[in-house]
Amino acid sequence: MPEEYTIATFNCENLFTRPAIFEETEEKSKELLHEVDLLKAELKKPVFDKSEIGRLSRSLAGFATINDIRGKAASAKGAAEWLGYVSLEKETLDDAAVDNVARVIFDLDADIIALIEVEDRITLQGFHNDILNKKFLRPAGKKPYPYIMSIQGNDGRGINLAVMSRLPINWMQSHVHERTEKNYPLFSRDCLEVNLALPGTRPLHLLVNHFKSMGYSSKDDPQGNRRRLVQSTRVGELLNSHDLSEEYVVVAGDFNSPSTSPSLAPVLENTGMYNVNEELPAGERGTYRTGKDQLDYIVVSDALRKKLTSVRIERRGVYTARGERYPTVTSRRTEASDHAAIVATVAV
Repeated sequence: MPEEYTIATFNCENLFTRPAIFEETEEKSKELLHEVDLLKAELKKPVFDKSEIGRLSRSLAGFATINDIRGKAASAKGAAEWLGYVSLEKETLDDAAVDNVARVIFDLDADIIALIEVEDRITLQGFHNDILNKKFLRPAGKKPYPYIMSIQGNDGRGINLAVMSRLPINWMQSHVHERTEKNYPLFSRDCLEVNLALPGTRPLHLLVNHFKSMGYSSKDDPQGNRRRLVQSTRVGELLNSHDLSEEYVVVAGDFNSPSTSPSLAPVLENTGMYNVNEELPAGERGTYRTGKDQLDYIVVSDALRKKLTSVRIERRGVYTARGERYPTVTSRRTEASDHAAIVATVAV
């Protein structure tokens, strides 16, 4: 008998950590930052005052730490015998908006989730352990996500792609190194390929994308459309290396354009691929803010299209004047994201 698996994509809108110092009161934060400066100054001196370094280190426990690169600050006589730096300790934000991100993921209950706008794997692992699993999954008796992966992409702000999965990851491939003809990074973030094991059947091959943003662009976004066309063309080339009639292939993520945009044609008009939102009525396919525009996608190969059993959009994490939302989503400040999530179920 076929087993059902769910695949989701969700732009969780900047799931980042924050230095623990900034979670204190303003007065306490200023005091701690001053002690960080004092510790950095002590570690630059030709002769260390070990007692003062020890005092500052104890005072900053949980907020800042000394990272040794060569030699050890604890045993060095002075700066000439040691190389390193002071870093701020980070923690996952304990915040209503972050809780609502977890609430969306909990209600998706997907086996595989493509996540957009994540800082890094450590941040996502912390979010999973301390918020998603602790507050939502475990109390409800739902399975956690043992396979959590992310690769640093091209965005200098640390806006990256990630995958959380209940199914084992066979292998991953980044395309962060690929360049355009003008020697610019081809992908704004990455095209993250993840090959996942489906029990007793062929693997599922997932390509996670976050195409060029429409933000900060001129009217009709001509430059962004050109960038997105280059990116989707490359994804189309990767798709052509698969037998889409037989292989389970999924392209998922935030494509930053409506489905009618020519910039997405290499993916959406590929005859072997299918935009699962077309399973829904035309007026219910939107994923951004009010639901008017579809910017987020799960596009499946013909082999998986035949296995589709359901498609839905989870909108309750978005704050809008009309429409159902979680009671905890009371404003744009507390919303999970300005993007709704898509979840598709297949029986394979």
